[in-house]
Amino acid sequence: MDIKFNQSTIKISSRLFVVLKQAIKRQVVDGEISQITFNYRDSSYSSEAGGYHPVEIALHKEQKSDRWSLLYITDFSYYGSELTKDLDFDFSAEQFNCVYSHPRPIAHRDVKEIFNLWQDNFLSYLEYGVFDEIEVNAC
Repeated sequence: MDIKFNQSTIKISSRLFVVLKQAIKRQVVDGEISQITFNYRDSSYSSEAGGYHPVEIALHKEQKSDRWSLLYITDFSYYGSELTKDLDFDFSAEQFNCVYSHPRPIAHRDVKEIFNLWQDNFLSYLEYGVFDEIEVNAC
């Protein structure tokens, strides 16, 4: 499956797109699909022990152009015993949400800085192999 990506309001690293393409190939996603969801998990992560936050990334296929765009990237963390959205980059709504903060436009300078930091860290964590559970779902 050859995937071509649209760039979003925030600059997405070509390395992230390569990682997503590789995950799709490993899971043999093919056929007529319009959405792909990736889940990255560190199975040892818990509210007591800490660890690497679970991450969910969703893509959707644009019907007219046959290209793929990011729907959202969500980084989860424990607040007490509850797993909660910690950072949520909602590209479809062009909005960023962070726990205990007001929503902000995704194009805001501060949001771009937060995203760049998150993206660099996430790609480093992938290189280190911290996510022992990677799941790709397509529909």
